[in-house]
Amino acid sequence: MNNLFWALLVLFLIAALVRMDWVYYLVYLVGGVWVFSHWWIRRSLSHLRMERVVQPYAFTNEHVPVRVRINNRAWLPLAWLQIRETVPPDLRDSPEYHVVTSLGGRSAVDYRYQLYCRRRGYYKVGPLGLHTSDLFGFVEARWSEAAASGLIVYPQIVPLSGLGLSSRVPFGALSTRRQMTEDPAKLTGVRSYASGDSLRRIHWKATAHEGTLLVKKFQPSQELPLCIALDLARAAYPPRTVAMHSEWAISVAASVANHMSEQRQPVGLVTNGHDPLAEHKAAAIPARAGREHLMILLSLLARIQVNGTSPPLHEWLSSATAGLAWGTTLVVVTPQLEETALWTLHTIFRRGSNVTVMVCAGQPGLGILQARGQQLGVAVVSTIWESDLRAIAEHPDV
Repeated sequence: MNNLFWALLVLFLIAALVRMDWVYYLVYLVGGVWVFSHWWIRRSLSHLRMERVVQPYAFTNEHVPVRVRINNRAWLPLAWLQIRETVPPDLRDSPEYHVVTSLGGRSAVDYRYQLYCRRRGYYKVGPLGLHTSDLFGFVEARWSEAAASGLIVYPQIVPLSGLGLSSRVPFGALSTRRQMTEDPAKLTGVRSYASGDSLRRIHWKATAHEGTLLVKKFQPSQELPLCIALDLARAAYPPRTVAMHSEWAISVAASVANHMSEQRQPVGLVTNGHDPLAEHKAAAIPARAGREHLMILLSLLARIQVNGTSPPLHEWLSSATAGLAWGTTLVVVTPQLEETALWTLHTIFRRGSNVTVMVCAGQPGLGILQARGQQLGVAVVSTIWESDLRAIAEHPDV
């Protein structure tokens, strides 16, 4: 642009010296086109509006479609427009995300592409960059998006059978002297009539259909919530496989939360992991039921990271679970279980909680701790499965 300006100035001086009219005309023509091109490109670029449509949530190994719409509100067209998108490496489904197109006046163009969610996390898609110029190449203009779109990729969720647990009674049963009342508004089915059943509980339609006395079954009016304690202290994991086993631990916690939410049971979460959106460690999530609450819990598990400064499990778990209600089931997900942590869990068991420990990394002598835990009221299970670890190893941390 500067070279053209000086070239026009030199031509103008030459025309003034030699008094050649056609040189004047050339200067006026090229100069006019140069000025008009500046006005044209600047005005057109200022009238462009960009909109990116992408879903805010996705699951691991899922393809996410994205649509970018560029709307030209000016009457003047753009001969060519380069659209370049910024995509994180863990979401790339192709080597490059850019396209060159033309854009007419008062029209719009769509750029569609796909993202592949390789691993969980909180990602920013963008900013988007635009590049254009006039037909003669006199002026170029660039524009960059100020903000980006957020995308949360939830952890991998596996069925409880993949964790070595029963899908019907995954965490055992807590014996209690407290008798739970039934909620007559929550009918779960029918059963055969037994001596002592009230006549008010007889299901007359089902009795008439089956030809035998059947009584109604109701859900208990008092639910025992479940709390997941996720240990993400870096020192607790094997040094060479911190990334692989920590991802598996997060997947285990997400799978348990998803299963209990499908059973309409309240689920909470406490962890010593680092939340990138918080100043220190992640805040505890109280136990609640419902799909919306599950999404909040999975969102935290999507962005949580290993904490390099966290104390051992037995030092933070007791205070983190001090406010648990009586009868709460505590599920501890940890890469290894030590004797001191086992006694801490025994104390929690004596408070009235049903305690299960899910060890998500190989640990020598785990059978001895399982036997000791059975004596102390703590169920210890291993969730290491070769096929699951191979699946995680295919997508290691970058």
